[in-house]
Amino acid sequence: MPHPIVEIDELVRLVIDELVEMSPPAAVSFALTCRSLEEPTLKSLWKQQPSLNNIVNVLPGHTWVTDEDDNDISVSGRGCPVD
Repeated sequence: MPHPIVEIDELVRLVIDELVEMSPPAAVSFALTCRSLEEPTLKSLWKQQPSLNNIVNVLPGHTWVTDEDDNDISVSGRGCPVD
């Protein structure tokens, strides 16, 4: 059973937003400590992405390519590969 303080949404959001800003890796660890903290922390982490690279990386590998020279990601929009 989670501590009653995690049921105060406004307080939890303030703590999470501050933690994500200060240390994203610590925020990930925080998300893993309690199921009730996982979803709000992960939402806050996704909002703080500095670029679209991490978001594109969760797409299937056949839909994007990485330019090795400047580490840019290109989305090809090819759809599903044919076997």
